[in-house]
Amino acid sequence: MEQRNWPRTRDELNESPIQVRVATVEGIFNPMDPSPLEERSLNQEVADWIEEWAEDFDKDHAITVEIHVADGRVAGREHAIVNGLHNHFEYRAWQAARQLRKLLREGRISLVIGICAITGFNLLSKAIRSSSNPVVQVIHDGLSVLGWVSMWKPMEIFLYEWWPIRREKRACRRLAEATVIFPLAVR
Repeated sequence: MEQRNWPRTRDELNESPIQVRVATVEGIFNPMDPSPLEERSLNQEVADWIEEWAEDFDKDHAITVEIHVADGRVAGREHAIVNGLHNHFEYRAWQAARQLRKLLREGRISLVIGICAITGFNLLSKAIRSSSNPVVQVIHDGLSVLGWVSMWKPMEIFLYEWWPIRREKRACRRLAEATVIFPLAVR
């Protein structure tokens, strides 16, 4: 098995290009896609590998993808590989942007519903008022809790769910413009 030197620190990561090692040029692309090479989607494992590395780079770091093909038969196909890689990540950036827009729309709708629910439940809770009757007290407290729980979804969206999608979109946008190099195979 080939010895690989994985980046161990953030500085090491930012100093090296994203390295992709495949047996053949066809290994870069989805083998089930019958399209011409430059129109094919990337192999999912290759795409995930590249995207995960790109997400870890600093924002201002220029991205370079270094493709090593074991059989060395790359000549004349470089343009198709570069276009295929750029097209794939341009499409993934578009998908992530669309996913983010949908999530934020869902968040806005959830927020309106949550505000209406918390207002309604709190008004009902205040109308019942605290009581020495344990059943009425449980209903009073339950309505207050239901009001706050109704805000869970919008807060989850606006506090936590949007930023990983934004990070993915940014990484894919940068990969759509990345420099792709094919180092000479050492024999």
